[in-house]
Amino acid sequence: MKEIILASASERRSRILSECSIDHKVLASGVEEKHPKDTPVSQVVQMNARVKAEAVAGDLEQAVVVGADTLVVHGKEVIGKPESKEAALSLLEKYSGSKVEVYTGVCVIDTFSGRKASGYEKSSLYTVPLSEKEAERFFDHMAPYDKAGGFSVEGIGSMLFDDIEGSYYNILGLPMIKLKELFAQAGLDILEYVKSDQ
Repeated sequence: MKEIILASASERRSRILSECSIDHKVLASGVEEKHPKDTPVSQVVQMNARVKAEAVAGDLEQAVVVGADTLVVHGKEVIGKPESKEAALSLLEKYSGSKVEVYTGVCVIDTFSGRKASGYEKSSLYTVPLSEKEAERFFDHMAPYDKAGGFSVEGIGSMLFDDIEGSYYNILGLPMIKLKELFAQAGLDILEYVKSDQ
């Protein structure tokens, strides 16, 4: 059976696959993500996911490579990973009492057959109103520097974000229903890669 390769350095994406009992290896692409301003976010995340997957797939003959990219949209602002603590805290304060949208692009490549499938998922969630002091206190526990949009809905983040519309796993960075669909489009059955406990 072909090996699944996650072309992402995201520990959260790797953990999601592991929680689904899907064996995989991580080979981060090292590709610099691009965010052209005049391109729809849905296309940007798919483009970045595809470039990441292709960068890793080129060296493999018998593998299924999964690339992913997540961006957050708040109002008209497109947000990637914050570059500093100050930037991440500023984002959390900005989200207070408003809606945030999360886009994740996913690309699946079967390096043996050459078949490829790409798609994206969109979810939204609401941020509870926060005072500046509350934002700082929550932020000290979250330390969300490595996540798109600078936030996490897990752990203490579950006290901040509500009214999720769409895929919860998309907000975590890897929409599993979409991944299953893309496996099928590439001629693969993702359930064949799930370890059995029996």
